[in-house]
Amino acid sequence: MDFKGQKLSETACVWIVTVTAVLAFLYGYVRQDFRAMMVLFGGGCTVAFVATVPDWPVYNKNPTTWLPPKEDPARRGGSGSGARGAGGKGGSKKKSSSWARLFGF
Repeated sequence: MDFKGQKLSETACVWIVTVTAVLAFLYGYVRQDFRAMMVLFGGGCTVAFVATVPDWPVYNKNPTTWLPPKEDPARRGGSGSGARGAGGKGGSKKKSSSWARLFGF
């Protein structure tokens, strides 16, 4: 689902649930039947779920074009990080903020 599809899905869900809630309230008020109101509202929520949650093709009309990934110098065999060795102890140490370091273990 692309970004415009997400916005469309959210807007459709809000509208479906709002309209269903108003209609269900009016129907329940006129009939004086709380159960009928809740059944109608539950049906509207189900319709909103089926219409907006699956990744329907209507939500994929504007695909995002991403930049190509950068090539990692370590993978192509460059001299950038290959001098450290297998243990990774050479060069500058990266500071870690793990729980063990925080509490001195």
